[in-house]
Amino acid sequence: MRIGILTHYDVNNQGAQLQMYATYMQLKQLGHEPVVLTYKKNYDFEPQLEKRNQITVASVPYIIKHFLLEKGVRLTWHNVRKYLVNKRFREQNFRSDCYCSASIDAALVGADEVFSLELGVNMMMFGHGVNTDNMIAYAPSSGQTDLNRIRQFHCEELIGSGLNRFKALSARDERTRKIIHELTGKFAELVCDPVLLYKFPLDTYKLPKGTPRKDYMVVYSYDARFVSPSEIAAVKEYAKKNRLLIVSPGTYHGWCDVNIVCNALEWLKCIQGAKVIVTDTFHGVIASAITNRPMAIYYSKTVNSSKMLDLVSRLGLRERLLGEVTFKELERVLSVDVDMVALNERIDDYRQKSITYLKNALSIVK
Repeated sequence: MRIGILTHYDVNNQGAQLQMYATYMQLKQLGHEPVVLTYKKNYDFEPQLEKRNQITVASVPYIIKHFLLEKGVRLTWHNVRKYLVNKRFREQNFRSDCYCSASIDAALVGADEVFSLELGVNMMMFGHGVNTDNMIAYAPSSGQTDLNRIRQFHCEELIGSGLNRFKALSARDERTRKIIHELTGKFAELVCDPVLLYKFPLDTYKLPKGTPRKDYMVVYSYDARFVSPSEIAAVKEYAKKNRLLIVSPGTYHGWCDVNIVCNALEWLKCIQGAKVIVTDTFHGVIASAITNRPMAIYYSKTVNSSKMLDLVSRLGLRERLLGEVTFKELERVLSVDVDMVALNERIDDYRQKSITYLKNALSIVK
């Protein structure tokens, strides 16, 4: 079957690109013909962010003010190069077509925060206007969106009516699962993120240009985070004591020893080569887990607590959580080995249940 993928296809970060790649490759592995469905993202609730995320001539004043002046030339130049690398990665690896006119047999919505209403309502994610009657959901997440926000913007009927037409429903986390049940009365199956689902042939990937030959640790966080002087000092102290270079692949942190521009597969390979990982992102945790690297996990109670806690609980990694980013906490977490055998067993079990769901969902629409 020719299956359209509805996801955040043009987000300029490694996790989003990697989950799209994993979905695409998993569908190919199952004998289908995937195509990434394009659309214009809705920014009605945060219109100023459109200038940042959708690069056009109108974006130039915003970029000059918020990047060149506020964040500096080096970070801006890093993000420009990163955008070009990710754009080339998409062009080389994916076929694409418009969601409302693509000739497809079915559409798969997911993964990542495709059900989020933080920036605006993307009706195609709930099946409206998509050029097929065969809709299935694989590992969608609502992010920080909850029922109160859905009701605040009077979206219960729009979302519920769309999801009720889906032939198969699943969710990536418990919050999303409860929202689906509240709006449709249906019980969505909990499945893993595509980056956990797909078995990446890591031995075939190359390290990105600029990866140190010396031992290194990876810090993976968005550039607006890990900017506190005390957090930076703690990471530097840990690196110095353990004779590690600090590498930031995919995002720019001026205080790190090495900043690397890379595509999603190179990013994953760079994580595999690190001695330890410090991350506060969802896909940073997953990448550390599937490459079996020791990780210290920090999460923001206001930004990503719901999906992060759900993930670490399912993978049995709660003991890897940092109470705060201090040298003492880094020492406490990273001095204890991860039980990789148990972790891999959990991943395999989660993966098997999820691939069974996906196969069943595809057989229904077929």
